[in-house]
Amino acid sequence: MRWVYVGLLLLAWALRLPPLLRSPLHPDEALYGYWGLLISQGRDVWLKSVPVYKPPLLPYVVASSQLLFGDASWAVRLPGLVAGVLTVPLAGALARALYKDRWTGAMAAAGVVVSPFAVVLSGTAFPDPVVVALGLAACLAAARGRTRWGGLLGGLSFAAKQTGLVWLPLLILIRITRFDSQDADRRFPLSIIGCWMLVVALVFGWDAARISQGATSFWQVGVVGYGGLRLIWPQELLSRLQGWCELIRYVFASPIVNGLLLVGLPALVAIGIFRHPGERDSLADILLTFFVLFYFLFHWLVALPIWDRYLLPVVPALAVLLGRVGRRAASWLSFLSSSWRVGVVFFLLMVFLSVPAFQAIASRYPIGQERAAYEGIEDVISFLSELPEGSVVYHHWLGWRYRYGLWDAPVYLAYWPNPAWLARDVEVFGGREPRYIVFPEWESSARIEYTLDAIGYALDPVLTAARSNGARSFTVYRLARSLD
Repeated sequence: MRWVYVGLLLLAWALRLPPLLRSPLHPDEALYGYWGLLISQGRDVWLKSVPVYKPPLLPYVVASSQLLFGDASWAVRLPGLVAGVLTVPLAGALARALYKDRWTGAMAAAGVVVSPFAVVLSGTAFPDPVVVALGLAACLAAARGRTRWGGLLGGLSFAAKQTGLVWLPLLILIRITRFDSQDADRRFPLSIIGCWMLVVALVFGWDAARISQGATSFWQVGVVGYGGLRLIWPQELLSRLQGWCELIRYVFASPIVNGLLLVGLPALVAIGIFRHPGERDSLADILLTFFVLFYFLFHWLVALPIWDRYLLPVVPALAVLLGRVGRRAASWLSFLSSSWRVGVVFFLLMVFLSVPAFQAIASRYPIGQERAAYEGIEDVISFLSELPEGSVVYHHWLGWRYRYGLWDAPVYLAYWPNPAWLARDVEVFGGREPRYIVFPEWESSARIEYTLDAIGYALDPVLTAARSNGARSFTVYRLARSLD
């Protein structure tokens, strides 16, 4: 069984590296890289000069990676990659701790390895892979009776992202269902909550230190950034349900496996409630199923953006349940010996799930597609970084990419809020130094061209960047006086 896990880990690395190395940085990833540079270069260790909307763990982990490996984009993504790969053995270990069965653990680990969600999103700089790995480790610690470690790891999950809160009730309930009257720690919920609150207190202590230096609380900035948390309007019920259902089916992206789960999960819950009430295995089935259900309902009914990475926490939970369903399905193969039954089911799961995994690598699914819009941005960054010292780069859509990519470039970044402001600035200062502006393919330059024409300026294209399929992605213009 040890060699099975070794093979799964090697496969996890192999599947996750291509998206990491090929995909351009999403603006959010570039922003986290910029925060990391502010810390690692010592320019703003407390991040008091920028509107931070995340807890402190991720920026400081990214900064540590940049100190060790430099400011390459893969160094920004390395913590997410490591966390994503560690999720594989953690899911397997949690399944084994809950069900005391090694093949259930192996099938759970395999589900995480080849899940299209995990393949595409693990090698990113988003905080979600780190949140999932820490939350899963907390649940594993709780299942093994290490309550203090469970609380600390659960608190660290919150320290990576506010949604790490979702792991606290799960790890407490896991510990309750695994409670043994002979356990030394009879007050296990207090141990978990106490250690969790210790980490959370440190997070808000860091935030208080920033506020005392003039910064705005990360919690306040985060809530404002989401537009304020609210329940959705009745008119949004169907459209949001369709959006989330369209995404969640790509957790495994296999019609056979999805159908197996749609039939198997209600069966597990029904068996746990009516046939084996109170048994530990049944309690774990019910707990994990309802965790996935309530997590989905929360994201459906609260007006959060419908983003694929928000569903990453359900991947290991569904993988554990898949291992559980697969283990029960193996009992139907009564014509085979016990070891052959589980071996055949494990092999079939890998076959059914491997094709979707490679489809995900080839970007055939709507997961991580927002990053494809930024193909060619590295050519733009390279061009702008070579501009003469003092050149002005106007920005409206790509500021986070510029802050990170043009970190040491001798250019001046100027944000233009509207065309009138841009025209006024060019009219007053346009003759002093060269000025450039970049338009992504999804934005039209017509308004700017019309406004600049009124003051005798025009957009002169100097670089066109393209996607891998040859389509134009970005155009760099120099602002020059009109010839006529």
